[in-house]
Amino acid sequence: MANSIPIHNVYYLLCYAWNRLEQAAIADTSSLPTTKLADLFATVLCTGINHLARRGLEKCFNTQHETLSGIRGRIDFGGSLRKISFVQGQAVCLFDEVSVNTLANRILYTTVKQLLTFGELDRELRSRLRTVTRSLRDIEEIDLTDALFRKVLVSSNRAYYGFLLDVCEFVHNSWLVDEANGDRKFRDFTRDDAAMARLFESFLFNFMTRECRQWSVVREDIKWDARSVTDPELRYLPRMRTDISARRAGEYKIIDAKFYTNTLNSHYDVDKLHNANLY
Repeated sequence: MANSIPIHNVYYLLCYAWNRLEQAAIADTSSLPTTKLADLFATVLCTGINHLARRGLEKCFNTQHETLSGIRGRIDFGGSLRKISFVQGQAVCLFDEVSVNTLANRILYTTVKQLLTFGELDRELRSRLRTVTRSLRDIEEIDLTDALFRKVLVSSNRAYYGFLLDVCEFVHNSWLVDEANGDRKFRDFTRDDAAMARLFESFLFNFMTRECRQWSVVREDIKWDARSVTDPELRYLPRMRTDISARRAGEYKIIDAKFYTNTLNSHYDVDKLHNANLY
């Protein structure tokens, strides 16, 4: 299954699904000499972080609290009196210092470090990732959690950061850790029909939204043509929600997005269509 979908195609499925097509074009994956997803994301992060470094990494102001012989920023009189700093010719000062140790940069750095622990990573890509880590000096690792990615604020003029953080979150959610020895394995989601079905639906929806501008593309609930005295709100009937509803002048289409490893379902050695598709 993994070999049946070119890795370059998987990349663009993801980029459409994330609605990050413009940012994705910066990384050329068309000639990637591998079919492994970990190698794909390592390539994208290498190219992307180098692109950010050339343009200037995101910076923030961190408040420092230090005892100094001179005066810098503002004096913390309470802290200075407690430490009896004035007697020693010193003062406790509060000052802002520019730093690249932002949350977004820490996530990028940590993801690169984690990819380096993956034993099956391409040798050349491993060397490139090590070079990237050296370019991210003064940035600290952080414990990655699902909630952490929700805390990152990316402005509209830093859209490429948003794209790389999407890649980092996908990598984070793809790790499988062997509890016996702690080794990391990369989950190949292309072998998971349910995951690929969700990806294909998101891809198709955003593809039509971007590329078929003459159509109005939405997801919608279709109301049942039914009435009930005992259940007037029809709560016991399943909700009919479309994958894609497309409208333009004089036309209305409902598109049901499907993805299967095998188009036909085998039952008692007889190939048949999937029942759900007929219903």
